[in-house]
Amino acid sequence: MFDQLKTILVEDLQMRTEDVVATADRAEVGLDSLAVVELSALLSKRLDIQISDYELLELVTVGEIADLVAERCRG
Repeated sequence: MFDQLKTILVEDLQMRTEDVVATADRAEVGLDSLAVVELSALLSKRLDIQISDYELLELVTVGEIADLVAERCRG
């Protein structure tokens, strides 16, 4: 799931590939509040899951976001 998230972050939200690692926090990759809103919409559209921007803002690292996405895809 991390790879799918990374693809969205790099290709759609224009994050730098080298910055998008599981241990990076949102600020390190450039996920500000506006980008988080965009990410929430992209996840809904691409993966057919519902994750609110508020949920994403509660998470610290890219890895935590990937874990939540994986959980929602299973559930």
